[in-house]
Amino acid sequence: MMAFSNKIMKITPQNHHHIPSASMVEMITTQLKSLQSALQIDEARVRIERSLTASPPFKVFFHLVTPGPDVRAGAADHTLRAALLKAFAAVSDKIDLRHLKRARRHAVTMVTAFPRRLRPRENAPKPQSRFNGPR
Repeated sequence: MMAFSNKIMKITPQNHHHIPSASMVEMITTQLKSLQSALQIDEARVRIERSLTASPPFKVFFHLVTPGPDVRAGAADHTLRAALLKAFAAVSDKIDLRHLKRARRHAVTMVTAFPRRLRPRENAPKPQSRFNGPR
């Protein structure tokens, strides 16, 4: 894996009906910096919502601006810490899926032409359909 930690990431927090504690803010920045080793993150938009009427009350959304498609994930739970951990797990899963897709795409070798021994014969009889009988 490539390390992208030398790039400075801009973190934009958005808080709705809740101001997180300093320890939660520190946890968010630490987790985001740990993700930078797997993916170059130019900007991280973090939205924390607390609903006074809905259950679960805490919702956390991440929008990571990256070269290529952006990574978006969110989670909800009854405590802010649990919602943050679920959202980070979702972001991590999306980044892992992106790496797996890229590896799978690069691992596939394309066959441009059949070798002579596998090329279908021109005078070979065509297979019959088992439902319609011979044509």
